[in-house]
Amino acid sequence: MVDISLTKSLRSTVATLNWVSEESAAANQRLTSGVKIQSALDDPSTFISAKSLSLHAAALDKYLERLDQGLGVINAADNGLSSISDSINTLKGVVTRAAASKDAFERADLVKEYNDILDKIVDTAKDSSYNGKNLLLGDGNDLTLFLSTDQNESVTIEAVDFTDLLNTLGLKKLDEGKLATYETKLTDGGAPAKPLKTTSKLVESPEYAVGDEIAVKDASGTIISTLKITADTTAGDLVTALSLPDKGLRATLGSDGVLNVESANKMTVDVTRAADTIASAGAPPSATTAPLMIGATPATGADLLTATGQYKEGDVISIRQGNTVVGSLTVGAATTVGDLVNAFNVPASGLSATLDAAGVITIDSASAAFAIDKSSISADLTTATASAWVKRTDAEDAQQTVTDARHAAEKHATNIGIGLTLLKSRAEYVGSFSDILGATAESMRASDKNEEAAIMLALDTQQQLAISSFSITQTADNGILRLLGSKLG
Repeated sequence: MVDISLTKSLRSTVATLNWVSEESAAANQRLTSGVKIQSALDDPSTFISAKSLSLHAAALDKYLERLDQGLGVINAADNGLSSISDSINTLKGVVTRAAASKDAFERADLVKEYNDILDKIVDTAKDSSYNGKNLLLGDGNDLTLFLSTDQNESVTIEAVDFTDLLNTLGLKKLDEGKLATYETKLTDGGAPAKPLKTTSKLVESPEYAVGDEIAVKDASGTIISTLKITADTTAGDLVTALSLPDKGLRATLGSDGVLNVESANKMTVDVTRAADTIASAGAPPSATTAPLMIGATPATGADLLTATGQYKEGDVISIRQGNTVVGSLTVGAATTVGDLVNAFNVPASGLSATLDAAGVITIDSASAAFAIDKSSISADLTTATASAWVKRTDAEDAQQTVTDARHAAEKHATNIGIGLTLLKSRAEYVGSFSDILGATAESMRASDKNEEAAIMLALDTQQQLAISSFSITQTADNGILRLLGSKLG
């Protein structure tokens, strides 16, 4: 092994070069990383202070993550409520149209649209969740968030169940009802039969004769439309009499003579034959029926009404004062003559009836004139079920219900909005504070690029000087060796 012996000056130069190299590497590291204080060895006090600020910022960042999750839940609910409010505004338009409509069939269609919107509200509420939490689904979905990292202060936003429309908004789905339909073909009875047109005389049909009366009765038996057939009454007049859209009745006559009648509520269309009508006369008004006979024997109150031959099952005998039916009887298999007498006894309307030994029923009125009809149902529309808005007044009442629902939704939206504003403000503050802490910690440990560049320049100069010194020392040593060599030679 070669034994190298360095002079004191050389050792000093080498040490300087090594120190310059280490300091240059450190300065270069500080310059490229931007960090001056890498560890506690560099500056214990500053390092510990910066570390404390960084830890505080990290804690705030974790707290901010929890706030962001809460904001996600509230934002989802807020967006859902905004959509629900739009749906309620649409509901308002629907009920306004229904209240203004004079067509019960249009109102029935609007009931279906109304129910569809309620379904949409429920679906919106169900879809307004975030990370498994939904403020629009009620129980179990309340949101509690702390307003500080030490959890000493909190805010709770209560969930409201928007799928429970009745309790939350005062809304409920409406009965959509069901239409009843009836069809009959109007022909002239010829061979072959020709269909009647709207301009055809109604008496061309063997079904009708002059003096017949067609009456439309609602579910309570009240006559809401009548048509008394004359020689000039047309099939179009019949269609008009059966077209009461505001009451929920409409009729059409096809080119094939088919009369189609639709009803949105329970109704009947009765035909009273001219020969079956008894009108009161005299003062006070009074009327008598033809004798009711069982063969050659006058009928008694206990005899079956159908046994007289004047009535059959299904016939409707009614007593009217004007267009108001004050008493009626539908003939059945067990209906007796006495039942008919009782039907004509209507004390509330001033009517009384008696059956004499000859089988004649006498009806007396205290004051008002009356008429007794025997009719048969020509159109049974009693299979219909009324929609919620078959009466326009019900649609008018629904306007206030929807207005109240809108106010309820606005109240809940305000509560959600307050929570949203509070947490947004808190999140902005925490985020800003965390950024300040982080930036302060970084600045405390950060290097000054100008300073580090100057240090690098100084170190480079020192390195050049050391190298020059090393060269000078080496040259001097070589001169001494040459001098010694010449002396020895």
